[in-house]
Amino acid sequence: MPLTHEDPATEIVGGMIAAHNAAHELVEEQIARGKSHLRSVSKTRKSAMTRNRIMTAASELMAERGNTGFQMSEVSERCHMSKGSLYYYFADKDELISAIFDESVDDLVSVIESLAAKASSAREALRTLYAEFSRRLRAGSPLAMAMTYELVGAKDGSIPQVTSHFSRAAGVIAAQIERAKSEGLVREDVNSETAAVFTTGGLITMSMAVASGQATVDADVVSASLMDMILRGVGTEGATL
Repeated sequence: MPLTHEDPATEIVGGMIAAHNAAHELVEEQIARGKSHLRSVSKTRKSAMTRNRIMTAASELMAERGNTGFQMSEVSERCHMSKGSLYYYFADKDELISAIFDESVDDLVSVIESLAAKASSAREALRTLYAEFSRRLRAGSPLAMAMTYELVGAKDGSIPQVTSHFSRAAGVIAAQIERAKSEGLVREDVNSETAAVFTTGGLITMSMAVASGQATVDADVVSASLMDMILRGVGTEGATL
């Protein structure tokens, strides 16, 4: 029986059809993946919005009462959601307050970074940073209450976590103290990191004293006092507020 050979044109057409089918399948697969990704992004965004709504409700309750003595049922009621749904996002009250603390510190750091970048001088930057820091840590603020709750609760690892969070803020302050050296406001031999940690610690300690009722100090007074301590302790001769 003689061998038969397929027409070259037929082979080419067949190859083109196969390539077309493969490309079509690839496009369909990419579309399916794209839709899946969009659903995932939408779900993640919705989840983040719900978490923020829960934290906002808890922060409002804290601000209204001046303490962290709210119940999770009150949060769920304010958010118009079941307690079961609430516990899907936060396992318990400790986790919820910890999230409020994390977000509050992140927001504080972002704000003071922006303030430092806009300030025309290190003096202006430091004054503004301390004022904002003091304002955010004022008695009754969500940040002050959440921080106090974290520290007083003394859960395993909570103190290192608080220290780690505020070390970012101290880093911003240290950079401005370094900037102050170039402006002749601070001595060159001063350790900027140590000075920043010192003043940041002062703000935190004062905040806890105010929150516990052991002290009553205006935020502007605190910031001015810390600025004065920096200049008197590390400033050049004749440096004044």
